[in-house]
Amino acid sequence: MTALGRERKARQQPRLTVRSEAVWAAGRYAVLAALCALCYSNSLRGELVHDDVWAIINNPDVRPGSSLRNIFSNDFWGKRMADNTSHKSYRPLCILTFKLNILLGGMMPLYFHIVNVCLHCAVTCLLMYTCESFVFEDSLLAFVTALLFAVHPVHTEAVSIHKLSPTESLDTSLENHRDSPGYVLLDPMGLYQIEVW
Repeated sequence: MTALGRERKARQQPRLTVRSEAVWAAGRYAVLAALCALCYSNSLRGELVHDDVWAIINNPDVRPGSSLRNIFSNDFWGKRMADNTSHKSYRPLCILTFKLNILLGGMMPLYFHIVNVCLHCAVTCLLMYTCESFVFEDSLLAFVTALLFAVHPVHTEAVSIHKLSPTESLDTSLENHRDSPGYVLLDPMGLYQIEVW
């Protein structure tokens, strides 16, 4: 084959070159997302418990017929911010996600848990991106940081169940729900267990 023939053939068949760095980066993100999903997959069969009843089931702002304006003028529990009985916790983005969950999947807890796991995967990947871009020079350190974040037991309550009131301590939770049916919450790594009766 002549040089002219090789040149024509090279123009006809574009070369796909994938940089090994791009493959390595995509692999790291895929591993993090898969690990998050694996760690919290046991929560998908869970029910809506404790604060979920008031924040989701009994909250008038998340019902399909309610006005979007209410989400931005009411507190987290669906009460007017000016009301004396209002908790004064303003989280419109969270309430908006609940409303979207209900519009797309109804009141089935499975969809709420899937969204929680997906959000945890996304935040974990965002943490790795932020660490790679602004914190560490070595991308391996960013990966290890995000990996620890992904599986750390402190996230169990936030991802696995919708225990949405961060102001309640475990003691208050145990006191308030002493007469409720018991359940056991295991963290994804199996490092600790909380029993509530």
